[in-house]
Amino acid sequence: MYKVLLQKRYKGDLIKSQNVIKKLKFSTFIPLIIITIGFVFFIINSYNKLTELHTLKANVTHITEISKLINHLQQERGLSSGYLGSDGEKFKQKLLQIRKAVDTAFENSLQIYSKDKESYLAKKRIVTQIRKKIDTKEIATSNAFDFFTKRIKHIQFIYLKSAIHVDDTFLNNKLQCYTNLSFMKEALGQIRGTFNGILTQNKIDKELIHRAIHAKGMYDTSMHRYESVASKDFLELLDNVKSSSDYQYIETVTTAYFSHTPQKSLENPEVWFQKTTHVINQFYQIEKKYLSNIDIYITHKINNTMIELYIDILLFLLILFFTFWISLKLKNEIIKNIRLLNEYKNAVDRSGIVSKTDITGKIIYANDRFCSISGYTREELLGKPHNIVRHPDMPKSAFKNMWETILAKKPWYGIVKNKKKNGGSYIVEVTINPILNHDGEIEEFIAIRNDITKVVKLHEDLEHTQEDLIYRMGEIGETRSQETGFHVKRVAKYSELLAHYYGLSIQEITYLKTASPMHDIGKVGIPDSILNKPGKLTQEEWRTMKTHANIGYELFRDSDKPLLKTAAIIAYEHHEKYDGSGYPRGLKGEKIHIYGRITALADVFDALGSDRCYKKAWDDERIFKFLKEERGKHFDPQLVDIFFEHLDEFLQIRDYYRDTSSFMQE
Repeated sequence: MYKVLLQKRYKGDLIKSQNVIKKLKFSTFIPLIIITIGFVFFIINSYNKLTELHTLKANVTHITEISKLINHLQQERGLSSGYLGSDGEKFKQKLLQIRKAVDTAFENSLQIYSKDKESYLAKKRIVTQIRKKIDTKEIATSNAFDFFTKRIKHIQFIYLKSAIHVDDTFLNNKLQCYTNLSFMKEALGQIRGTFNGILTQNKIDKELIHRAIHAKGMYDTSMHRYESVASKDFLELLDNVKSSSDYQYIETVTTAYFSHTPQKSLENPEVWFQKTTHVINQFYQIEKKYLSNIDIYITHKINNTMIELYIDILLFLLILFFTFWISLKLKNEIIKNIRLLNEYKNAVDRSGIVSKTDITGKIIYANDRFCSISGYTREELLGKPHNIVRHPDMPKSAFKNMWETILAKKPWYGIVKNKKKNGGSYIVEVTINPILNHDGEIEEFIAIRNDITKVVKLHEDLEHTQEDLIYRMGEIGETRSQETGFHVKRVAKYSELLAHYYGLSIQEITYLKTASPMHDIGKVGIPDSILNKPGKLTQEEWRTMKTHANIGYELFRDSDKPLLKTAAIIAYEHHEKYDGSGYPRGLKGEKIHIYGRITALADVFDALGSDRCYKKAWDDERIFKFLKEERGKHFDPQLVDIFFEHLDEFLQIRDYYRDTSSFMQE
């Protein structure tokens, strides 16, 4: 609406040029900002995706270490149960070997297992203490079993934190499968440990049987979940394990003991541990294959994302280069204007309204232009607070926002209405910048203003002209159907009154009042033979007549101006009926825009009371009866109620703008 002067130093000279800088602004600066924002968004998005993928890849590596640790701990649990169950007679050497493997796995997974080294060492001390109790047989088999199970669950929880839900469907599926398989393996490991304790004791241990039954339930649940999400190739791997003789052996032993009919020939603990460990290791191999597939997939995604990132950066640099190349060409035009622009320098300085204030808001400098436009002398301004020129129309909240902004060391921009010494007013475009010292503290504030009083007045005049033009266009539509211009004036005033009592905002009321004269603009596309036919229309003619709503809508539908968008809605929906029997779309109830519902009532009320080529005007009694009968059918019930509550005001409008009276412009 108005221009902003852009200052730039070139070889010590202050360059100002409205026309050239305007070209530079629109051809380079604004597109450059848009392009930069767009590419920065894409680059940041790609970078964030890349970071997430690298984190996920690291998590997979960590999960691999954790998986190995869990596998060793599961074996230590089973061997410890066998060792305690046999009263130290069996599994001693194997137990010592697996403990070393567990300790090594703990060291490798330290960065995941514990963020705090002291906490990690404390956990190791607890494990060492339990091992001592196992070695001295001071702990029951079931208690040792529970200790290792608890530790494994804790580590699995750490894995689950690493395998957080991801948006990628493939990865999500693989991680779910891996999790369910891990739970299956853990459940089978618990069964291995409990039965190892039972078989070495050579008697039924109710505590261990109870834990085995619980583990069997967890195994079956995890198996069902796994089979419901796993892919065909991994289901085949599982089926191969289940069809093996070792797996069948496990099922035979567990079934026998769960049914309280153990078979002596099957109760060899070394054989049991060997066969169950073989099956569990097969599960572990499937786990590793899952992790390998996930790692390969993530690596592929990382490579693709890197390519996307490089392409984005390359395109951005190419566009930057092209943009700066254009800027250099424009620079030549700027240089040609240096001499002329320097001639304008003093004039621009004199025309700018400049002042400075201290940190408390007191004026410490005011240039001649400030004094001239405000009517105050420099002596009257210096030392005074800046609200000496505050106009009563400006709310205190606006200045509160301004002070909060500049005290936060940020520039403030706005439009301000100021008061002159003689009581008059002027409107300025203001930019206030805090001036900081070398410590970054605010020293003072400088305000640069442009007088835009005439521009604002011109803008208001343009708005009034736009409103009048729309009203005249509305008259065109009515004139084609031999209706008076007062019809659109009355409809506008009725619509304004209905909107006011309905509770619409002032801006909405203004749009509705201004745009309502366009409700029948679509009639410009209807042939006169149909539009002004005195008799009843044929079905074909009526179909043609109804298209005026669509025609009016199409005239304004693509506009980005709120006023013309309002006109499009009104033209399109003012013939819709509240019960859904209207046209062109048969909308019902509040699905009809409030603009359409208001204009419908205003238009029909005025049309019924006016002569038309096809009818005479109705009397008031007949009109009022019709409106009441159509409440909730043709018209919004709330609007009909508003109409009759304020009937006198509607009749005053009708009488004031009668077709027989002279046209009276507001």
